Amino acid sequence: MKSIVPYDPVQHLKEILEQQALNVSFKELSATAGGFDARIQLNDQVIYLETKREISPVNLSKILEEIKNKSNENPILLVGDYITPKAKELLRKKEVNYLDSAGNMYLKLNTLLIHIEGKTAPTVPGKYRSRAFSKAGGAVVFQFLRDPQLVNEPQRLIAEYAGVSLGTIPKVFEGLQKEKYLIKLDKNKWELTNKERLLLKWTEVLREKILPSKFLGNYKPAGKSMQQMLAEKEIRATGLKWGGEPAAALLTNYLIAENFSLFVPPKENLIKKYKLFPSPSGELELYEKFWNHPEDDLPYVHPILIYAQLMATGESRNIETAEIILTEHIRPNL
Repeated sequence: MKSIVPYDPVQHLKEILEQQALNVSFKELSATAGGFDARIQLNDQVIYLETKREISPVNLSKILEEIKNKSNENPILLVGDYITPKAKELLRKKEVNYLDSAGNMYLKLNTLLIHIEGKTAPTVPGKYRSRAFSKAGGAVVFQFLRDPQLVNEPQRLIAEYAGVSLGTIPKVFEGLQKEKYLIKLDKNKWELTNKERLLLKWTEVLREKILPSKFLGNYKPAGKSMQQMLAEKEIRATGLKWGGEPAAALLTNYLIAENFSLFVPPKENLIKKYKLFPSPSGELELYEKFWNHPEDDLPYVHPILIYAQLMATGESRNIETAEIILTEHIRPNL
């Protein structure tokens, strides 16, 4: 079997700079300072490299705080094996340099700006791909996070609640087992483990796979503002559920919603029944529900979903509210 050479971010950066045919001198420095993973000199500027396996909106705030605490005035290059598109967008807004294993890079220094996008990392032969984090698998994982005891219910019931085929369930179990999120206690008993880490992983699946597949478009309500619509009590009996920021506003009374999302049952006549009209500039994002479990009469989705939507934005005000929801409404039930 052919061995896989470990990823070397310093050598990778050197190769990319050479490919740009720029008049740049590159020197790897032997010592690091402040706890960073590597140190290089680019022309007359010293740059510190901080390497992470995966960088996403979910963990970005903690990573940036970690870098800030290392207290170094030199430029930083954040290197990730994989950096999600949304995380890259947020890093550029904050003018934080980054490099991923595919060769996508944003490097802004005093006299140099390099921005490379669109490169795809080669797949590793034989690399295991977990079905637990596919679109269908994500719908199942949502059910397990919502109710961890569901792992011990009949697979037919799990499939019904998640709205997936029965054949999906064994593959999700296998994937969760391989990644140590699920352990077998005895012949008939399973236990979900590392649940908070699984929640963070699922947040990315939600943002990248589930929500895009369930997006119905932008809408606006007829004759009322979004805040007026949010304040209406009648929505409790409609089967519609607020998600994201409006859901957090209702659940915590801590956040004022600026972006609105609503989950609706499949094949609903939205225009006739709810007076919601399609509009490219509409403030309301509509999503089809991706679950079939019995509903409560609350006007918002489960706290697991609210938390994940807030974290996926990468915005500090939403992350702060998400942490409140995690502490008060999710962690006690995991």
